[in-house]
Amino acid sequence: MQNVWGMLRTLAQVVIVWTRPHPELVAATDGRHIWIDPKLTKAERHCFLAHEAIHIKQGHEGCQTGAIERQVCLETAQFLVSFEDLQSVAGWSRSPWDMAEELGVTEQVVIDRLQTLSGPEIQTLWPPSDHHP
Repeated sequence: MQNVWGMLRTLAQVVIVWTRPHPELVAATDGRHIWIDPKLTKAERHCFLAHEAIHIKQGHEGCQTGAIERQVCLETAQFLVSFEDLQSVAGWSRSPWDMAEELGVTEQVVIDRLQTLSGPEIQTLWPPSDHHP
């Protein structure tokens, strides 16, 4: 898993504000600040901070379109969960919740990461069975 705090240190003068930004949002950025709900779990904080940091790295300020949000979600998942990380848990779990618990991320991040995989990568994680019922 990547170090989100290391990524945040590379961003110039980003201020983290430990307060929920809006009743319907747990995290947000204006390009200079990241507001984040302090009541989030450690895994949620990690994932939302990475998501907002990627927005900042891409020069986003304020609300973005659904398409941009989706792209940032996929990039966040790829940043936080390497293919090797997935390999380490795929042999014993096919449940995104179990995988997330083991990897220290949210279930949605695992789902997003799985959606970024190519066909050959999926077959590497879960090879087709040679026997049929």
